[in-house]
Amino acid sequence: MFEFFFKYAREDYARSDLIFASDWPQWLLVTLSALAVLLIVAGLNARRRSAGWMYLAAVGSLQLAMVSVVILMLLQPTLTTERIREGDNTVALVLDRSASMAYGTPVTRFQAAMESLASVVEDEDAPEFSVRHYELGVSAEAVTSFINSTPTGNATSIADSLLRILEEARFSSLAAIVLSSDGADTGGALGAEELAEIASFGVPVHTIGVGLSEIPDDVELSAVAVPDRALPGSTVTARVTIRHDAAASTQVKVYDGDALLQLVPVELGPGVNSTTAWIEVNLEDAGPHELRFSVDGGTIEEELRNNSQSVLVDVAKQQYRILYFEGEPRWEYKFLRRAVGNDEDLGLATLLRVSPNKFYRQGIDSPEQLQDGFPTTRDELFAYDALIIGSVEAASLSEAQQRMIRDFVSERGGSLLMLAGPNGLGNGGWGQSAIADVLPARLPATTTDSFHRKRASVLLTPQGAGNEMLRFSADREENQAAWRELPEIADYQLTGSLKPAAVVLLNANTDVGQVPILMTQTFGRGHAYILASGGTWRWQMSMPLEDQRHETFWRQILRALVASAPENVSLVADGIPGDVDIRLRAEFRDDAFRPVDDIGVTAVASHENGETFSVAMLPAADESGVFVGTLKPSQSGTWYFEAVAERNGEPLAVSRTSLLHESGQAEHFNFRKNAALLQRLSEVTGGRYFEAGDLAGLPDLLRYSSSGITETEYRAAWDAPAFFLLLLLLKAGEWLLRRRWGSI
Repeated sequence: MFEFFFKYAREDYARSDLIFASDWPQWLLVTLSALAVLLIVAGLNARRRSAGWMYLAAVGSLQLAMVSVVILMLLQPTLTTERIREGDNTVALVLDRSASMAYGTPVTRFQAAMESLASVVEDEDAPEFSVRHYELGVSAEAVTSFINSTPTGNATSIADSLLRILEEARFSSLAAIVLSSDGADTGGALGAEELAEIASFGVPVHTIGVGLSEIPDDVELSAVAVPDRALPGSTVTARVTIRHDAAASTQVKVYDGDALLQLVPVELGPGVNSTTAWIEVNLEDAGPHELRFSVDGGTIEEELRNNSQSVLVDVAKQQYRILYFEGEPRWEYKFLRRAVGNDEDLGLATLLRVSPNKFYRQGIDSPEQLQDGFPTTRDELFAYDALIIGSVEAASLSEAQQRMIRDFVSERGGSLLMLAGPNGLGNGGWGQSAIADVLPARLPATTTDSFHRKRASVLLTPQGAGNEMLRFSADREENQAAWRELPEIADYQLTGSLKPAAVVLLNANTDVGQVPILMTQTFGRGHAYILASGGTWRWQMSMPLEDQRHETFWRQILRALVASAPENVSLVADGIPGDVDIRLRAEFRDDAFRPVDDIGVTAVASHENGETFSVAMLPAADESGVFVGTLKPSQSGTWYFEAVAERNGEPLAVSRTSLLHESGQAEHFNFRKNAALLQRLSEVTGGRYFEAGDLAGLPDLLRYSSSGITETEYRAAWDAPAFFLLLLLLKAGEWLLRRRWGSI
């Protein structure tokens, strides 16, 4: 309809500029306009005695409008449009040949993509241009045609591919890029920065989406998050994310190597496309554990390779060191030591003050350890992985020692646990000490006695119920019941207001209401905890001897303290399941955990079958003591990495890690059509998104591209039917008005 009245389509007006092409002298048009106005005024003036002012104003307005339309037509309005010069430009046709394009029945995505690109060339309305063919995968590869193309690429990087095409065509007449793809980008690098770089070339990218955005028959194990290291005998919690487009009942199988550990039923709810399950896995023996998680799919599921993922967890056989500084002999000290006494993975060294200048040491490795009391140097304190401070006043430590504790948490990454007591927490002045910022609560002043020798029952918070260090049972309801059955603790201490980042894990029901009893927050590289009670010993005293909940509580607390403490030399291998690259990150610090930069680092990668090669490690641009490198593994399996730091040719330190890598699997995960990504790519580059099978408008977009070699097209618009129709309506309106008022 728009085109009928205005001669050209709405899109033609949107992409064009309007000019006036008349060569009439301006003075002549002005003279004619003035003459017409004078004639109209004279005619109306002659009738002023026989007609009212409303009649004269209406007739005069219609006559002036008619004159205006005629003058506008005499000016010859014309559309000017930039269009590509026929035969002098190139269009790049890009075919996604990644493995995800092989999906689809009875017509695969790849076949639909090839047909859509072929129709661009064969369309009789398309302008004349040269064609370049590119296959898209990890990068773009130029080909003579798509006849021999197959969907076998093991990865997709849309950003890298388009940038390579644009770089190659920087000095050529590239009018547009037409990309046919499902939008599944395993490279994951098409962010705002990459989009801006692609758009800076000024070449429109038109995208054609193929495939389905929802696949009800497919169940995908899209992510598994699990700690990469643990202590022997630990229970690790895995977060398993399942992608689905329909409600179903399924189960997750967990394997350790070839041994089936457990089956966990999972309900996939309706109306959501992702379900998360939390699965606890017991790891008893030291060494690397290959954990495989597998979700059962439907009987007609097309792709089963995305139903499982494997991760490698290193169960290290080493003894972690904990320092417990206590200011007075008390039951909590005795029962805490007894609870973890048989845990070979925890080395608990205790420093008990028995008089102002005398300490009783237990759990020490040598006579020199802690012989002068609390550590006075960073090297001495930083040798521990965690620090516990009991009923000790802050004034018993110097300002330098307090700052050292702060650095122990923030720089070394150690954990600090503060226990309640008559001389602890607020009573001990820790709220005004150098470590006040480290703690998760703003402790009350020493003028307020915050320690109460009154019994209180302990309750799990929702955050505590999900924390593995507070689990007596893998079953959530059974764990809640186990906590409700515990006897009351002997005392509690008020901790003041919580800080914004604090998380409360346990509350206590007291005579002043419910108060936090166990809380934590991260600080720098480490964590700080407050246990606002010194009376958990009553659990052991009030329960049968065979009940191990008190021992379990303290073992799990102390294991959590040391599990997050980093070593001064570390190597991390990071790779998305099925990703092409593995990223290595090595960090080297001295015994006082200060970054070491004046070294050279070399990494060696070894496959389980014996293949070995070196990896270049370069200093990170924004982190001291950190060296990074990237490698492309040649095969799947377990890879072992060793980073060696050298200074002047002498080896200083060595760090090792391992990673289970599954090559070529990324294309089978998250392979649903990502139309939103393709739309965003087209929008920022000035292109348009199309669905395969509906490419109407694409030939015009190619013809009127602003990129490449262009020419200006002039199209007259003065003779559009709308102008003549408007003149007719204006004259008819005047005639009807005159007839109504009897002037004709």
